Amino acid sequence: MSRLSALIVPPLVLLLLSACGAGNETVRDRGTSHVYQTGHPEVLARVTSFFDLEQNPVAVLNLELPHNNLVFRTIDGKRHASVELSVQYRRLGSSTEGEVTGTLRETIDIVPGDGPERFRTVIERSRPVQPGSYQVEIRVRDRSSNKSSDVVLQVEVPNPDCPEPSLSDIRVALLGDGEVRNITSYLIPASHDSLRFELYVARSDDSLPVELRMRLVEFRSDTDPARAMGHLPVSSGSIAFRGIDFSDQTVLQTQSRTLDSETGPILIEYSFARPDAGNYRFEITLRTTAADGSTKETVRFRDFGIVSPGFPDVRTVREMAEPLVYLMRERDFRNMMRLTDPDSIRREIDRFWLRDMNPRQAREQIERFYTRVEEANRLFSGFKEGWKTDMGMVYILLGPPLYVESNIDAMIWHYSYNRMDPRTVIIFERARVTSNSWPFRHYILARNRFYQSIELEAIGNWTSGRMPMMN
Repeated sequence: MSRLSALIVPPLVLLLLSACGAGNETVRDRGTSHVYQTGHPEVLARVTSFFDLEQNPVAVLNLELPHNNLVFRTIDGKRHASVELSVQYRRLGSSTEGEVTGTLRETIDIVPGDGPERFRTVIERSRPVQPGSYQVEIRVRDRSSNKSSDVVLQVEVPNPDCPEPSLSDIRVALLGDGEVRNITSYLIPASHDSLRFELYVARSDDSLPVELRMRLVEFRSDTDPARAMGHLPVSSGSIAFRGIDFSDQTVLQTQSRTLDSETGPILIEYSFARPDAGNYRFEITLRTTAADGSTKETVRFRDFGIVSPGFPDVRTVREMAEPLVYLMRERDFRNMMRLTDPDSIRREIDRFWLRDMNPRQAREQIERFYTRVEEANRLFSGFKEGWKTDMGMVYILLGPPLYVESNIDAMIWHYSYNRMDPRTVIIFERARVTSNSWPFRHYILARNRFYQSIELEAIGNWTSGRMPMMN
């Protein structure tokens, strides 16, 4: 049993195989690490193998520190926060297993500006490394609260002198309005027009050609908000249960390229218009042909999802409107979402909140509601925004549980210490999905008709200005 605030998104280790290993391998990149615990620094982290301007191998560490959980103080009229960053690089898979090959310790002063980074601080650090496997241990400590968050990642750095060609990690960035934003997470906000993917091919010998094949693939996936608590159970064959169907894919783009005389670390770039909301894979296949005519293939991919522009925060009028699906009458919500003018949508939102409340009550409820939405995004996001998940819906309507029980097949939220009262016991069952590429913990609410009264009572509390029922 544990407090919900301790149910952080676990670090997703970057699973990478040997750079000088045999071909015919698929190198899976299951996303990046996101650590979130209430009151502690929120950290999104990614470490990638790459090459610097002198074509030397480096490990590139990208961090995003959202400002929500940092403690700010006012100094000389400006808000400041201060964090301490500690990083250790440990050697793996050799006679020097566990040896610390490098450290970084620095203090970072954070002052919010007026530009696109005013809600977060982005940090990038490159470290020259020898080819091989490394474990990267990261700690971010808020110097004001003295609370810290830890991240552990692994990275495989390719050898440019290896006789067989190899691939570096794939980096992805958002491009638009003269800004480049490196992405450290699986979910990518739709805040820019284009996506750019970068990687290196390390090749020391040009005696035989090397073929690169690129694919951009869209997976059939669930991007809808959660269904009502009192609805019928979700069918195990539905996309809502599966989340993503990796076997149901649509190829959006393909390109091929042959490397003839190029040697050394060769930078490869691909740019695309940003796709719509959904789940995607950028895939690179490196195909080499030996002198005897035999072929070997290495496949490396970067999975990602596209979500709302302000994610995980709620910033636009449409982002404010969408979560109201859990509170509004179906017809009213459908009519509001047909509107295209932001001012018209805002008027409908105001009309909804002010229908049974005075302006002061409405402001308080609005603040509570969208705080819950943003918390749900940070706690429960996976293949879609956290507020759209079953756990996110219950969290928004009822608030955080008193305590949580978890086992391999279920997560049980208790809203009272009476374990026998079914009204205060919410059960989420883990969706068992067969896929060797599945990177998410996906839980489905065990829907029941008696949950309908709980849901209606919670909606009534939200819309009348009372505190939500179970908080």
